Amino acid sequence: MSEAHKRALIVAFFLSKFDRKGVRVLGYDSFSEAFLAIGHVLGVKSSTVKHMRDSFDPYCSRVRAGWYQRKILRSRANVIAAYDEFSEGAMAEIIKALMSAETEQVKIYLAPIGEVADANAIPDDDNPIAKRIETGERAESIFMETFSSLEMFRQCDLEDTRKLGVGFDFRASLPPSYFAIEVKGIREARGAITLTDREWTVASILRNRYILAIVRALDDFPFVSLIPDPVGSITVRMRTIESVSICWQARV
Repeated sequence: MSEAHKRALIVAFFLSKFDRKGVRVLGYDSFSEAFLAIGHVLGVKSSTVKHMRDSFDPYCSRVRAGWYQRKILRSRANVIAAYDEFSEGAMAEIIKALMSAETEQVKIYLAPIGEVADANAIPDDDNPIAKRIETGERAESIFMETFSSLEMFRQCDLEDTRKLGVGFDFRASLPPSYFAIEVKGIREARGAITLTDREWTVASILRNRYILAIVRALDDFPFVSLIPDPVGSITVRMRTIESVSICWQARV
């Protein structure tokens, strides 16, 4: 895959995930205008940018189905794995660099894609992105269905915070306070879960007000178990994953 196509791939991911808001952030009025302008700047066909966005949609978009009938290409899965936890602001800065900066300045952004050819699709049974999304969505759906019956949240109102990037999926409000709830699903009664650095950091701050809701036995008879204050309740080990990281620097 050429460098231009790698740049376009990450831009297409941004457009898929942040939809029309992402289009406006980049200064365009419509997807059509964005595809034309991005293609021109990066030296690829506008249709290529659109097709790349469509290939991300089954995994990133909440409004478009995209190419759900096709197996995900490894290059797309690598982009999602590297960038899915980034905020809109951080991704916008990366996109602006990809649209204008020299090769040396953007090498770190392109590295997660790798050199695997587009034709190398991931078999359905081995697709980690699809499995993660399916497991997560099922767990979240079951949690929402059972929320009102959970003793800990009696008299609480449930707010969906999944799109806000705040480090947890739901807020259970009981004025003047609230519980932050992160939902994880496992297919058996017991298994491994992964918390992002943001989730673990927020859990470390909120402590007893941060609740892990584990939906267990997804493949059998699902049930919800709650773990208050995961920082003080469970043992974790840190894993370092090669990816892009973002910080915000100022001269003061």
